[in-house]
Amino acid sequence: MTQLSDEQFRILIETIKSLAPEPEAAPQSKGSFSNCGARFSGQRDHDAVDEFITAVETYKEVESISDSDALKGISLLFNGIAITWWKGVRREAQTWADCLKLLRDHFSPTKPSYQIYMEIFETKQMSSEVIHEFICKKRALLAKLPEGRHDEETELDFIYGLMQQKYREQIPRHEVKNFRELLDRGRNVERTS
Repeated sequence: MTQLSDEQFRILIETIKSLAPEPEAAPQSKGSFSNCGARFSGQRDHDAVDEFITAVETYKEVESISDSDALKGISLLFNGIAITWWKGVRREAQTWADCLKLLRDHFSPTKPSYQIYMEIFETKQMSSEVIHEFICKKRALLAKLPEGRHDEETELDFIYGLMQQKYREQIPRHEVKNFRELLDRGRNVERTS
């Protein structure tokens, strides 16, 4: 067994380090919002704000736009009162997350849970409404509630009670354990009706 001198050991370590792959640097932004189709005009509408933010976040990710570049370019996507609003608050947005929080806080204040429950239970499934559209709308409302408020079983109970009678007659509640099963069974009812 041969032993290395201190000098040989140092050279060996430096050689190994030089052969190791370089750690990846933060990805350079390769895009901007200039071709993004999403626009926001400043309407105080929770759904409109959510749709805008989802579209912008997706575009930002797909185009690999850095947070810094996104923050600089977000104004390209504003129209109307949103432009004026942004001019007034842009200094408060130090980060991309700050920007999204400001947008939500100003144009989409969180509704209290009781209002969301009122919206959930104010309408039953219309006779012309297909099951997947009805369930989709109600689940979107449920998603606005605080995280973990209800388990899927409870949410199924809420929605099941609002479905048309024809579905409830052909799909006993105790036979469905999740929304996928309810949708599958509901579509079968629609095909046979």
